[in-house]
Amino acid sequence: MRFLLAYRFLKSKDNSGFINTISKISVIGIILGLTVLITVISVMNGFEQQLKDKVLGFTSHITVYGNNLNTNENTNYFNQLVLNGHIDSYSMYFEDQALIISDEGTSTAMIRAVNPQLESNVNIIDDNIISGSYNDLSKRKSIVLGNGIARNLNVRVGDYVRVVMKFNLNEGKFKETENNYIVSAIYDVGLYEYNHSYAFINYNNIVTNDNISINKVRLKLHKPLDARTFSSNFNKSSSNMYAQDWIESHSALFTAINNEKRIMFLILILIVAIASFNIVSSLLMLVKNKEKEIAILKTLGATDFYVTSIFLLQGLFLGLLGIIFGSIFGVLLANNINIVIDFIEHLFNISLLPPEIYHLSEIPAIVKISDIKFVTFFSMLIIIFSSLYPARKAASVRPADSLRGIN
Repeated sequence: MRFLLAYRFLKSKDNSGFINTISKISVIGIILGLTVLITVISVMNGFEQQLKDKVLGFTSHITVYGNNLNTNENTNYFNQLVLNGHIDSYSMYFEDQALIISDEGTSTAMIRAVNPQLESNVNIIDDNIISGSYNDLSKRKSIVLGNGIARNLNVRVGDYVRVVMKFNLNEGKFKETENNYIVSAIYDVGLYEYNHSYAFINYNNIVTNDNISINKVRLKLHKPLDARTFSSNFNKSSSNMYAQDWIESHSALFTAINNEKRIMFLILILIVAIASFNIVSSLLMLVKNKEKEIAILKTLGATDFYVTSIFLLQGLFLGLLGIIFGSIFGVLLANNINIVIDFIEHLFNISLLPPEIYHLSEIPAIVKISDIKFVTFFSMLIIIFSSLYPARKAASVRPADSLRGIN
């Protein structure tokens, strides 16, 4: 019965046009708020996933530190991890700061000396070569540069550069080397930090009889999210090697992304909160307009709780209408965001996301059911609290005063 009364009060012909207009505006506000909120969160999910893919493609799921890691014993150990299915692949490497010099410039970089075949199994460099061939890294005295470093040096594939490195030898001594390398390839992984900071050479060029040894090993896991468990178990079982997972080494980056998502959620949920104030206004005016009907209900024996529930149901009806359509439009917009962006760019003849800067052919968007549930839950809470005051106001109407026409 109370559902029927709530509906009849809300759709009554006695309501003024102003009340109906405010109700419609409140529903539209909730729809717009949820549409924008779901779209923004979905796009941020997409960017976060792409960033993770690129970071985990370039850096290690697990990095193992130690000395003389390229011994036969250690090599057999890592091969056994692959055979047992504990890891997908591994790559031994040496990494140190270096100065790269060309005829037209200089640039500092982290030189990563690798086995090209092993490295291709754990890295995305060979899939992101924009000039030259990654396979040429197998040749002696070849170097692969990030496109940022290549621009700083003003070099292209086939040009020569001079690399100055200073090695810390096992005996605590230092050795400085200076060699010429030919640029065999230039890569672009879409992340400024890596494009401007890393260069790759074949470790056969530097691992000699001078006691320069491999000091790091990259491990690629089948499930990157298991990195913390793997590194913990590895460190417990190994005394001469230490493993660090990507979650630990990049915790600040992904914590910042999650904090941005939370702040964006709080900002955009305010749109829903503002729209809910329109529900308060329309219900208060509806209560004022229906005082005599409320008085009659109370005279017939309706309790305060009964009257409160009638007007609370009206607020929930308006809110649910906004939430349902807002969620539908939000999912549709998130899944078709690139069509919308293309239309805006064509309409105004602008480029919102230049590919040469953002390295994106399209805007990534990942719609998660958990996000929709989270957004819906908080929106419903806001609507319930917004509807409580007008509902309690309706319950406080005194039948005797209303029926006598006393304000």
